[in-house]
Amino acid sequence: MDVVSDDDLFIPDIAVLKVPGGGRTAMSIEHAVLLGEIVSPGNRRKGVTDRPREYAAVGVPFFLRVDLRNRVPTMALFELSDGEYRPLAAAAAGSTFAMREPFEFSIDPAELLDEEEPAELEG
Repeated sequence: MDVVSDDDLFIPDIAVLKVPGGGRTAMSIEHAVLLGEIVSPGNRRKGVTDRPREYAAVGVPFFLRVDLRNRVPTMALFELSDGEYRPLAAAAAGSTFAMREPFEFSIDPAELLDEEEPAELEG
């Protein structure tokens, strides 16, 4: 889901909105409760520096960062306070990431990696 703020268009990896998208491909930033980015080696600056600053500037209440750059994935949730994001919850693989706002959710970040072995082919 794309998110529009005046002349800016954001394409977050994760979007939680106050209202259903109803099949639309873009929504106003005013409906965003949480926007998130999945950080990989090729987009570190965007996911760690640029997007949080841009989302904070337009007043998105929560920012979620999922970092998959290393073999130990991490997750961090931030809440907007006085124009800046402040950390609320964080965890690395092997521990539980748990958040209560803007909704309850918990997961071990290790579950984000597809580490299952392929099934053996019978033949």
